[in-house]
Amino acid sequence: MRTQRTLAKIVWVLTLLAGQAGSQSKGLDISGMWLVQDPGSGSFTDWFNNVPKPKLRPDVIKDNEAQAASEAAGNVVNTAPRLETCPVGNFPLMMASSPALNIVQSRDEVLIGAEAGRARFIYMDGRDHSETKAQGYRASGFGHSIGHIEGETLVVDTVAFPTICDNRHPVMVTPGGGRARSTTHLAERFRLADNGEEMSITFTWEDPTVFLEPHTYTYRFKKLPEAHPFENN
Repeated sequence: MRTQRTLAKIVWVLTLLAGQAGSQSKGLDISGMWLVQDPGSGSFTDWFNNVPKPKLRPDVIKDNEAQAASEAAGNVVNTAPRLETCPVGNFPLMMASSPALNIVQSRDEVLIGAEAGRARFIYMDGRDHSETKAQGYRASGFGHSIGHIEGETLVVDTVAFPTICDNRHPVMVTPGGGRARSTTHLAERFRLADNGEEMSITFTWEDPTVFLEPHTYTYRFKKLPEAHPFENN
């Protein structure tokens, strides 16, 4: 029932934003259904890690080795319950997932919707990240994103990832074996090509507690002009 209510809310927001989109100023508009282009890995894990290898701190490398050993030993089924206090969402998995992303851009925000009731907001109204410091602010697995247009590029700045992603798996892993934490900063650059039929998103992760230097990689998407979103529960 909770999932149905969440999906209904997202559909309502998408409809509202779609109506606002027509009144936005002319310029870059990334609205549409976008399918990430997997070069043919045949495995989500291989695709997820098909990025330039990040330079990681030794403790992160050690943690990755321990996680790999646990999975090799057969510990691949997560039986722990999900608590109500667990943050919602997982940014790296959402942006790499195979189902198409449904993007609706309006004047003041961009909504990126995915399957199973997941969605992230990019605020375009000039706000900063100060609300993440407010008492009672609850971090989500999508972080807090603000953006603006620079020429033909949507530039997005994201911070405030949760310290613990999920009690069943207490770290949020980024492609290549990095981490997204409360100390992590992410910069994204969205660009269109081929008359708006292709989109690239370049991600740059920075966190001195995880990376020895910023980690950058790019995903490419193709637009699905005849596609429509549907509920997937």
